[in-house]
Formats: sequence, C-alpha cells, structure tokens
Amino acid sequence: MTKPKEYQDIDFETRIVGFVCNWDAYSGVEMAGVNRKEYPTNVKLVKVMCLGRLHLGLILKAFELGADGVILLGCPPEDCHYESGTAMAKELFTQTKKVLNLLGIDQNRLALVEVPLGRGDLLAKQVSTFVRRVGRIGSSPLQSSVEAARLA
Repeated sequence: MTKPKEYQDIDFETRIVGFVCNWDAYSGVEMAGVNRKEYPTNVKLVKVMCLGRLHLGLILKAFELGADGVILLGCPPEDCHYESGTAMAKELFTQTKKVLNLLGIDQNRLALVEVPLGRGDLLAKQVSTFVRRVGRIGSSPLQSSVEAARLA
C-alpha cells in the first residue's frame, strides 16, 4: 500500500491520539464519516464527555505510551454543553504545553481544535494538518525509551 501524496515525505508512521468531546466535536467525527471526508487512519480517537474534564496525566500517558502527537478536539466556547468546559480545556492545553516544555518535548506535538457542530470537513482538515505537522517534526523522543521497555 502506498502513502497518499501529501504524506510521502514522512518516513515513518506517526502515532496520534485524539481526545474528542462527546458533543460537537464527536458530531464532526460522525459527519466526516457520513460525508466521506478522509483523515489519516493512524489517529486513534478517544471519546470523552468533555475536554474540560480531561486530566493532564492522561495526555502525558498517551505520550509515555508512544504517541508522537496528541490532538484535543472540542466544542467552540458558545456551544459547550458544560458551559465552562472549553475554558477548562484551554487551561489544560496551556498547562500541558508547559509540562511538555519541561520534559523537552516539542509543544507542536499537541494541538487544540474547536470543532463546530457537524463540521466533519473542518475536523478532517485540521486532523490531517496536525498529522503532517507531527510527521515533519519526527518520531517522539520517548519512542526509544518505549521500545527499550518493550524489549526488557
């Protein structure tokens, strides 16, 4: 199987974890499927009730387990079902970037995207752009330690 043209300059298979809000963002995932909007298959999506209820430790665990990048897909602020979920997700995003910096992990391996209700086209475009960005950065610096632990 050959890689799509836009990914041919990337010499490894990126591993991306996406945390998706149950509401607007997940409707974007569903609409992307309904409308056959493609995004890379190496993105593993985890549905959560609200990004604002996500914990920093869970994002870091994704990196620890070998993710090259993590994308947070949430609702726009005016559409949040939990009123303050989007604001809490933005704060989590900021905190996580600071921790990644302390750990020596490129902050561009993390993204936060607001997906309006039913916008599968936007979701597919943003996820694809993120996968390309992470692919250009390269594999996670944690990959060697993850591989070493598997071999031990």
